[in-house]
Amino acid sequence: MMILVLKKASFYFLRAKQINLIAEDELYIDIFQRSSEQLSSKLNQLSSLFEENFSTLAFSDFSAEKPTIKQDLLLYSQNFADIIISQILSIELKRGDLPTKYTKLINNIKQIKGIHYFVDILTALGKSKLKNISYLWSEVTNKDSIFSYLLSICKPKKDETAKDLKAYLKDKSISNIRLIEACMFSPSWIPLVDKILKWKGFFSGCYYFLAHMRYADKKLAATFAKYTPISIEDLRDGAFDLDWFKSCYKQLGKERFAILYDAAKYISEGNAHTRARKYADATNGLFSADEVKAQIIEKRNKDLLMAYGLIPLSKSGKITKTAQKEILKRYIFIQQFHKESKKFGSQRQSSENLACKIALNNLAKNAHFSNTFRFILNMETQLIKNQQQYFEPKELENISIYLQVDEYGKTSIICQKQNKQLKSVPSKIKKEPYYLALKQAKNEFIDQYRRSKIMFEQAMENSTLFLADEITLLNQNPILKPLLQNLVFIHDNDIGYFQNNSLISPTKDIIKLNADDKIRIAHPIDLYKSNLWHIYQQDLFTRQIKQPFKQIFRELYLKIDDELNSAQSHRYDGYQIQPQKTQAVLKTRNWIASYYEGLQKVYYQENIIATIYAAVDWFTPADIEAPILEYVSFYDRKTFKDILIKDIPDIIFSEVMRDVDLAISIAHVGGVDPETSHSTIQMRKAILEFTLPLFKLNNVSLNDNFAIIKGNLADYSIHLGSGLVHQMAGAEIAISVVPSQHRGRLFLPFVDEDPKTAEIITKVLLFAKDNDIKDPFILNQIKVVK
Repeated sequence: MMILVLKKASFYFLRAKQINLIAEDELYIDIFQRSSEQLSSKLNQLSSLFEENFSTLAFSDFSAEKPTIKQDLLLYSQNFADIIISQILSIELKRGDLPTKYTKLINNIKQIKGIHYFVDILTALGKSKLKNISYLWSEVTNKDSIFSYLLSICKPKKDETAKDLKAYLKDKSISNIRLIEACMFSPSWIPLVDKILKWKGFFSGCYYFLAHMRYADKKLAATFAKYTPISIEDLRDGAFDLDWFKSCYKQLGKERFAILYDAAKYISEGNAHTRARKYADATNGLFSADEVKAQIIEKRNKDLLMAYGLIPLSKSGKITKTAQKEILKRYIFIQQFHKESKKFGSQRQSSENLACKIALNNLAKNAHFSNTFRFILNMETQLIKNQQQYFEPKELENISIYLQVDEYGKTSIICQKQNKQLKSVPSKIKKEPYYLALKQAKNEFIDQYRRSKIMFEQAMENSTLFLADEITLLNQNPILKPLLQNLVFIHDNDIGYFQNNSLISPTKDIIKLNADDKIRIAHPIDLYKSNLWHIYQQDLFTRQIKQPFKQIFRELYLKIDDELNSAQSHRYDGYQIQPQKTQAVLKTRNWIASYYEGLQKVYYQENIIATIYAAVDWFTPADIEAPILEYVSFYDRKTFKDILIKDIPDIIFSEVMRDVDLAISIAHVGGVDPETSHSTIQMRKAILEFTLPLFKLNNVSLNDNFAIIKGNLADYSIHLGSGLVHQMAGAEIAISVVPSQHRGRLFLPFVDEDPKTAEIITKVLLFAKDNDIKDPFILNQIKVVK
């Protein structure tokens, strides 16, 4: 059977012949006695015969007749198409090096079905190599390319069996290796060839290679699902099923697997198949870890990075002490690769971050961990254990030197002489091997703090669950403890700080936890729903606690009724943004630019893609009018169908809107201050509400976006976004700000630098006691009215 295409007028010829109004010769005249361009057009259109909606399109003129007439005509037309294509291929498959009169028409044939075509094509190919061609241009006429194209579009009929194929192969000089190559080239033949070869593991082995290539065919997803729980999307990204590989390799054996390995080069055009080969080579120990590491450093090859973790850790396969050291060594290297990716653009950074994620997954599997997140926590703890000695004082040239971690997790080198701390490291010990090792350890701990801080913030955003016992263990890590001790956790409906395997509330209520109780880092949405948010904010100020990242004072965004039944949020419509600046801001929040969809953020676990859409080319800087933001939308990562906002998890919605608000506030064209987002103003209001009582100030009120101050000399208003100061019924008061002057003097409940917030709060405190102002520049601008 053939898939071809005829003009609609030709169906009248077919219908006329079906009811014997014309002779069969008239049909052949209609097809062949025309110019080559007309014949090409007819062949190109006939493929519509096999489309699902064909009968409602091409046979619409026959709608008045019985429904069976349409179906009969369709079958009659398909049989006629098969006759036409048989005639063309009978000539083409017997050609030599020179083209036939039909050669340039072959690219108009979109599909052929039948074992006889399959065998005839392989026979005609002989020992010629197959050529991967994604599209056959009419100008291509060489024999190998034409026959390879025909093989790629050739499929078995539904009723054909392995017995039929075996009968056609009889007396044909087609080897088993050629059949295997044909299967990789045209996978629809795998089931029949599998039954002929009867190789144990052949079917699984073929699909292993097809699944682990860069552009795995989504049509084969159902078949892949029989062997792996990994989704087709994750397989395309580079995920690897170690158990599947080991199973098919064990069944096939070394020699037969090698045959499939060699045939895999025919899977696709280019080198898309090499990822599956690299994974196989790495798992089988054909790669040297040191050599692969050197190649990764030289070429930043992502496929090699993902394969790096699969290289055997020991000859026995057991996790020995040497293997544990190797695991830690590879973990540090992958994290270093991830750190270096930050110097590249957003798209490359995104692809390298994904490669690092998969590399860690592969390393975790190889190290016999079932969960990658727990593997990472284990590695971070192991890093500290291996370098514990650096926290103990050591004498060098009568100087005691060691590492110290402060209450905020900052690691520093401490030098003491005669029990007195030195301000700097003496030059005489800076070349000592121990000092150099100590300095290296310090840098590693700084990197560990940075990684862990990001990891725990992401854990909050992703609602990652921890066992209570795991948090207890992590609190023994001097680097991680400062990160965890001031965070608020939630277990079911109980909320509190984690201490001694318990959750402790600001009112000192204690909720005891079992070792296997599951807890997570609370998000502001949890505190909002529990009506405890204000209490925890007050507690941070009362006890002067700094959190490692914004948690209690994090900006929160709630869904509004008008958005719930839509997949798009229009709350930021109309804002003009600077494209390059927007990208720069959001790439640190895992957003990437798409040519077609705008800026995207992918939530792999929830299979959600968030998109910021504006009519702009994100890739070409242009000196044109700044684009206008149109909407923020959500859709499914696998089906690409819209997801209603009411079905988006509250935390994901809040974090996406927070990112958009941040981008608008920083990259807005309208000259707005970089920190004027609505949520930031609300955060500053909350901080002022707790700060003012500490300074016993009762002459400041917070109205809308302003702090209104009733001073002793005059009344003032300070904008909580821009920080601009105006005298009421007067002019703006210009103040020259030195950014570093407030740092360390004013308490903010989070470690992240926020100089604008510090500046605004300082201005409020300054003008609340305006009679204490000594600066003549400021006093000269105040018009005293009291």
